[in-house]
Amino acid sequence: MARVVFGAATSRSPLMAVGADMWATIGERDKQSRRLRHVDGSPVTYDELLARAPGNMAQQVTPAVFQAKAAAVQAAFKSVTDQLAAADPDVILFMGDDEEEYIHDDLRPAIALYRGETWRNIPRPPSSDPVAAATNWQWGREERDYPIAAALTTHVLKYLIEAEFDVADSLTLKAMAHGFGFLYERMLTTREVPMIPVIVNVHTPPAQPTAKRCYDLGRALRAAVECWDEDLRVAVVASGGLSVGVLEEAVDRAALAAMQARDIPAMGRLPRGWMQGSTGEVLCWITAAGAAEHLKMQVVDYIPAYRSLAGTGTGLGFAVWH
Repeated sequence: MARVVFGAATSRSPLMAVGADMWATIGERDKQSRRLRHVDGSPVTYDELLARAPGNMAQQVTPAVFQAKAAAVQAAFKSVTDQLAAADPDVILFMGDDEEEYIHDDLRPAIALYRGETWRNIPRPPSSDPVAAATNWQWGREERDYPIAAALTTHVLKYLIEAEFDVADSLTLKAMAHGFGFLYERMLTTREVPMIPVIVNVHTPPAQPTAKRCYDLGRALRAAVECWDEDLRVAVVASGGLSVGVLEEAVDRAALAAMQARDIPAMGRLPRGWMQGSTGEVLCWITAAGAAEHLKMQVVDYIPAYRSLAGTGTGLGFAVWH
């Protein structure tokens, strides 16, 4: 039978695609951002954050600190990708999301599976914006089709329906969102591996599954895989998050601790308002944690990547299950 033998979760921030010399440039843009939110989900301005920022924040945003943290990020990410390669999976069960790229307000399912034979990745167009020009490469640098484990994905879909999950499916979704492209551009560097693409609406309320629902979904995905009669090694992978915009270090660490402890009530207590936009990608991590529940979670590293005096930035997390 097929077996889930390994799991991995990683942030995929633009901070991971550029040198430390650009971290302050990206932080400077937060001054005009309209996506900054309190932990309860309510909007907050950069100036409001600056007024309440800890007194030691200036020590967090020096060139030397940026350099040290950027090096730690690349080392942790390399550890995750090296361990993924060593696990030698036949299939990747990938938990991802769509950021208004190919799924829009006309129809936004909470959970969907793409089950075509292949899935196209379309690079972002060239940009005159220096940050976009420096970061877009990590979502994929060439237009091409990647393999889908279509028969197994259809089997998983049918299993989820029988398990009373209401799941949408697509055979013709135009292309993969950038998080899926990240898998092939940055994580699978030695060979292509067919994917089971699980698309979770982690960004946009109100049709967001809860943390418990995501954990249960992960459990059901593993059960579906394990009743497939072909002998396959399956790796669970999630990308994105953790906190993005306003860096909530304590909440990030609480989320990681809850997943490590398999503490479902603690996951359920994570602030729903916090899990919006790109921070909502923690739900992909929680889905992966459910799917890899039988394995031990190791946090490879957590780097609170502050990028401005107001405490904006990204909680960069890296974890494996083995």
